[in-house]
Amino acid sequence: MTLGIAINGEGRGHFTRARALAEILRERHRIVFWVPEHLKRELAAYFPDATIYAIPYLKFIQNGFSIDYVRTISENALNFLFPFHICDKIRKQLQTERVEAVLSDFEPFSSRSARAAGIPVLQLNHPGVVTRVNIFTPDAVASQFVSRYMMSCADRTIICSFFRGDVGPIIRSELRAQRVSRGDYFVVYMKPMYRDCLEPALEAAGRGRFMVFPDYKLDYAKALAGCAGLIAPAGHQSISEALALGKPVLAIPVEGQFEQELNARELRESGFGDYARASEIGVALPRFINELDRFENAMAACRISGGTSPSKRWKCGDETERAAALVENFMNDAHALNETRKKAGAFQALYRLG
Repeated sequence: MTLGIAINGEGRGHFTRARALAEILRERHRIVFWVPEHLKRELAAYFPDATIYAIPYLKFIQNGFSIDYVRTISENALNFLFPFHICDKIRKQLQTERVEAVLSDFEPFSSRSARAAGIPVLQLNHPGVVTRVNIFTPDAVASQFVSRYMMSCADRTIICSFFRGDVGPIIRSELRAQRVSRGDYFVVYMKPMYRDCLEPALEAAGRGRFMVFPDYKLDYAKALAGCAGLIAPAGHQSISEALALGKPVLAIPVEGQFEQELNARELRESGFGDYARASEIGVALPRFINELDRFENAMAACRISGGTSPSKRWKCGDETERAAALVENFMNDAHALNETRKKAGAFQALYRLG
């Protein structure tokens, strides 16, 4: 079968999940990608034989450590209020490539285009987890509204999440291949805007204990597999990768971005790690280091129970293969549906001839 994979461009999580699944699915299927322009070159390095189309994406505009909602809305309004020309272009591309099913990671244009073309759509993403919590603060309601819009045209939805998910962490092949050990250092993923807050805390705790990324001279996968813990923004993918390798996480959520704040709160409640505001890192970092054993024990108990906590609420095991199997199941169902439609079309044609 020919599978279309569409990726939303805000954050690395969408790209990483889709890539991890595509690396498995390409063994049996031809894959065509729809991604933001800035991801095309990187994706082509992993899939040199694949056809890759560029699409617009949802952009979040930050003001310091928080989301600037006015600028975010104005930046995205035109594409999302008037998507017709975008969807029509993608629909023609889907038909030209003879795509039989679409896998969308929170990408709304491809799913609407596929529906117009009669192609089944699977939404597999993390941000949709916000629709599974009963929180009604303004930022929560806004996040839930956006999520329902992004996922509204799916025939089936699978939420990937270390909490409340249908499937747990999906991680890259290079991480899955690592030998895991516990070193005496910590991995820090530091966005530029966090540097002024984080650097003094790292110095106070002993700068030599931390490997700071992004650093293209260092191997992030190897460093993460051998570290004692991760300090990073509260994006779901970075948290999931660490948990799947048994690494506690200290997460730093972007204020006003409800999904990240939810990730951070669930991380604390799971016992797998903790979170802090950027301004609180000086106090939170030494506390996190002192509580590593507690976090590791919580993850060990989860792994003993098969990678899922006894309450079934949290997942800390690698479920990449299981996620790929769920996509395969959907594709089998899509193939059966397509065959039924073809037969129905042939029957109608015969009826008209008769």
